[in-house]
Amino acid sequence: MVDGETCTCGRNGCWESYASATGLIRQTQRAMKANPDSKMWNIAGSIDRVDGRTAFDAMRAGDSAGKQVVDTYIGYLACGLINVINIFQTEILCIGGGICKEGDTLLKPLEAQIKRERYSKFSSHQTRLCVAELGNNAGIIGAACLG
Repeated sequence: MVDGETCTCGRNGCWESYASATGLIRQTQRAMKANPDSKMWNIAGSIDRVDGRTAFDAMRAGDSAGKQVVDTYIGYLACGLINVINIFQTEILCIGGGICKEGDTLLKPLEAQIKRERYSKFSSHQTRLCVAELGNNAGIIGAACLG
């Protein structure tokens, strides 16, 4: 996104700024500040203790601000994944990170958005979205296998 959020790389608007756990935490903190009655305050305890689960837990507790954060985050994540799928048309696209522990709460809406917006929607060959089986260790294990 042009002139968007500042990324840890120093640029603005990188997908990482929106679709990472850090981006989710920042979005949650903003929503908490804008919604002082949100259940996110009780779940996190303080603005400094927000983690990637806070908004998801609040959404499950019926909090509308938490649901809005989750929906927005999933929208950002889906946008990038759809672009990757449309560009590379891979057989499988694996995602990882701690947020993937949300399981179907994360995957089902992602899959629905991907299904709606992929170029290949009428093709018999579709990219399958899955959670990386090796979790956060996938990169380290892959690097070790190269050497």
